[in-house]
Amino acid sequence: MVEINTDAEEEQPLLSSQSFSTSTKVPRPYEDEPLWRRPFNYSVQHGIDPEKLSRLQRYRYYQRLAPPMTMLVPDHMIPPEFFTVVPIVRGQKQSSMVTIFSLWNTMLGTSLLCMPAAMLHAGIILGSLIVLGVGLVTCYTAVITVQITMDIQLLDTFKNSPIEFVDVIEYYMPSPAAQIALSAGSASFLGALVIFWILLSNFTYGTGIALGNMAAGTFHYHNLSNSGAVCDTYNTSLVGTSESDWGLWTSNTVPIYLVIIIFPLCCLKSATILAKFNSLGVVCIAMAVIFVVTKAFEWGINITVGDKDNISYVAPAMIDFNKLTGTLTLSFFIHNAVVALVRNNKNPKNNTRDVTVAFTMVALTYGLVGVLFILTFPLAKSCISDVASQLLFDNISLNDLMVFVAKFFQILQLITVYPTVNFVLRSQLFLGIFKDPFCSYKHVIVFNILTILICVLISIFYPRVNTVIRYVGSVAGLAYVFFFPCFVYLLHCYKNNKLTWYSAVGHGSIILLGLLNLASQPLTFSNYLK
Repeated sequence: MVEINTDAEEEQPLLSSQSFSTSTKVPRPYEDEPLWRRPFNYSVQHGIDPEKLSRLQRYRYYQRLAPPMTMLVPDHMIPPEFFTVVPIVRGQKQSSMVTIFSLWNTMLGTSLLCMPAAMLHAGIILGSLIVLGVGLVTCYTAVITVQITMDIQLLDTFKNSPIEFVDVIEYYMPSPAAQIALSAGSASFLGALVIFWILLSNFTYGTGIALGNMAAGTFHYHNLSNSGAVCDTYNTSLVGTSESDWGLWTSNTVPIYLVIIIFPLCCLKSATILAKFNSLGVVCIAMAVIFVVTKAFEWGINITVGDKDNISYVAPAMIDFNKLTGTLTLSFFIHNAVVALVRNNKNPKNNTRDVTVAFTMVALTYGLVGVLFILTFPLAKSCISDVASQLLFDNISLNDLMVFVAKFFQILQLITVYPTVNFVLRSQLFLGIFKDPFCSYKHVIVFNILTILICVLISIFYPRVNTVIRYVGSVAGLAYVFFFPCFVYLLHCYKNNKLTWYSAVGHGSIILLGLLNLASQPLTFSNYLK
């Protein structure tokens, strides 16, 4: 619709001779006007049809009969010269299969490599049940996150633009709540950057040693004892303080070398190029699963639950299960992105089903890797949880060819993922503080120096991936996984007169579980029983 605006002409007589003239205040041939006054689609070879001019002036006249009114020209009366063709590219709809695998690929990550060590803290049977239980709770909160957001999307206020769950939080709660949610999301991104740097340092250090062995002719991947299984491939302490720990190629110096590669990538104004390589994540996940399954066939079953003195003994249940729940909270953490991933689903009615299937697949993948590695590892099971990095790759010899290839692909992926996540964190913080996702290169450089410094220091002095994962997961998960989905859901039900006492008790219990999960992370309950 085109609005005929006559505010500038209110001082003229209603039917003056100028009203229907070709003065500068009404449409007319533009031969005498400067170019900047002419319509963008105006052709200098053609004037305006007198009939069209008369028609537009008639609407102008009717509008001025009642000044408070805004008279709109009907679409079918607007001259075609006023239109231009604007190509619109609409978001492509995706099938349920694509949606499910997008969710699966996004959730599965570094936690997969820590799952055997994390499950040992809970015991083989209790650990398996906890994986399913946490997966069930986080799946439910993800489902209600999607449902509430889609319900609010139907309101006239949000109908014209896609919204995220943080917009729903701001709709139902005071603005500080949305800021807390954004802060929790930022904390999860910063924690992810720390985890990525630890992993990148670990894999680069091991790959460098393996390449050195190849050059020296000592890379013998055939006939490895215990099919490559070792208690700790690096045999390093948590914090290195001796002079040898700061040599040319050590676990303490490699994190510093990585700055040369990663820092320039983090200064890019856009992460579009790097995002194209994120498909390597699927390759890395597939390789990790294939690696564990292959090793399991080579090792065979090596477990006992009756003889505690046997090196293959695994407890059915252990009291330190809180370490597993903290890890799993981040392992199933997708709540700040789940709405975006299901938005283009071809059939929105299947969103609940698709999210549930994706969480089920993730739980089964975690359980498969964790349980299978514990059941078949041929050495003392304590080696799995006692290794400094708590990564399953560090329980395999550096001369193992499969580990070498897997680490190489992990390095390629992490080099592209780290700058991408750094870009998301930077944009989110800069938009909140400076209202500009980039600001200037000076701001970007200062931001990158601070984040990379944090990552390097933690990678050198506390490279325990699993511990970092569970603390980050319990903090960010309390907000995005437990509290906000449940609390906003209760507010949503209350506003629509659907709130019941058992719903309030059930969702309140989920919030309480999140609080207990966070409060228990510093505790090692087994120490109090000795």
